[in-house]
Amino acid sequence: MGSIQLVRRTSVSRLTSIARCGTAFELERVMRLPALPAGWLMQGTAIHVAADAWEQSGRTMPIGDAQEVFRTTWREEMEKADQTAFERSRWLVGGRKKVQNDLVDRYDSGQEQIATYIEYNLADTTLAPYVMPDGSIASEIGFEVEFRGVNVRGYIDVLMQDTTTGEVLVRDIKSGTKVPAVPFQLIVYRLAVLQVLGLDVTWGQFFMTRDGKPTMPIDLTTLDEAWIETWFKRQVQIEEQGLFLPDPGENCRTCGVKPHCPALK
Repeated sequence: MGSIQLVRRTSVSRLTSIARCGTAFELERVMRLPALPAGWLMQGTAIHVAADAWEQSGRTMPIGDAQEVFRTTWREEMEKADQTAFERSRWLVGGRKKVQNDLVDRYDSGQEQIATYIEYNLADTTLAPYVMPDGSIASEIGFEVEFRGVNVRGYIDVLMQDTTTGEVLVRDIKSGTKVPAVPFQLIVYRLAVLQVLGLDVTWGQFFMTRDGKPTMPIDLTTLDEAWIETWFKRQVQIEEQGLFLPDPGENCRTCGVKPHCPALK
């Protein structure tokens, strides 16, 4: 399927994608075949952009303005999706809904979730966004750190700070329904904060927009850093050597590149 270029940069999403299904990773990220659009992806993107806009405003943006950011981003994502080779009737949906019903529900619920996100955070006086050394709000912080010769890139949704103790906490915004069983993403972010800012963060949380609140604080010191370094190194080696194995199963239902998958033909 063509030569594989050496890759020494990666991310949490690349590692988790290749671990979920090597063939799907190859089809989408190596061969760059078009993926089926999905309403939940558009909703997630629009929620993150709107939440970031609100955080960057110093939490002064009115709810209606933040919802307008959501609507604008949604329209942009819809336009991109309509430009793919797939008709809307083939787009991925959650459950047994029709595509149009799913899109309408997510458009409406996404705006409600942004309102709830803002209301919850304004009412919570125990945590406030961390202010970076340059004076900017610690929202959508880009980073690139090195683990055993592999550069890992990513974005941290928000760094929060305890208003009483000054302790910093890593927060990731999730628009889905499931809390990750292992907070691998947050643990990597903890290590990135340590490398970049010199802050030794112990706790993290997922803000579940469907629930309108964050999870309880999660201890991010439970996974040995050596394991994380090994996993990133192995992920890059798998990609360099083209060792992409399929994993047919439940994940196929929500796989965007399943129209191209040899296991499903």
